[in-house]
Amino acid sequence: MKKLISLASLSFFLLLGAGCQNQGRNTSLPPAVNEPQTQIVSESEKQDTGDTTKVDITLYKGLWFDIEYPQNFSAKPTIKTDEAYFLSPDGTVEFFVYSPLWAGNPENYLTIAPTEELVDEKIEETKEAEQPGQYGDKITRFVTVKAKDGSYYRSFVSIKEQINTGSEIHHVFGIKYQDNTAYEKYRDSYITFKESLNQYSD
Repeated sequence: MKKLISLASLSFFLLLGAGCQNQGRNTSLPPAVNEPQTQIVSESEKQDTGDTTKVDITLYKGLWFDIEYPQNFSAKPTIKTDEAYFLSPDGTVEFFVYSPLWAGNPENYLTIAPTEELVDEKIEETKEAEQPGQYGDKITRFVTVKAKDGSYYRSFVSIKEQINTGSEIHHVFGIKYQDNTAYEKYRDSYITFKESLNQYSD
């Protein structure tokens, strides 16, 4: 039987890519990967500030998950798998999600390609209280890489959590973007995308 896993336990890493406020930061650099404390802007606040990037959304059904993405993005693959890519209509941004039934790794998204170089990496390990129905140890890895030819940046967060049945859960969210302008244009859509993940269990 499929059931929804609570997203409350995922709240920490869902803020990756929530956006730079550029307070005292070099705005020529890509959004840092260690930004989990940035506050999410509500839909009503977005409308009040004149956000014009809001678009209709559609549902993508993976093998063990559902996720919402902007309707004007193109999704692949068309068959159900553990991972999926979503390309913006102007081709400047691509979202990524990996959400298997339990553990495992995406096909190649965590690998830094020979044509890429590491910009920043941060790993956080936390130990949770072992209580029935709750998650255990968690390893969260934040990474930003860039193409050596300067054509794009790619940021992702990988979250591995132990649950007290002895099993491991692994999720990955990523965003590939041409530059800061492209990132800022689709930042709110990316946050909404990540928050919409519905992970199923067997």
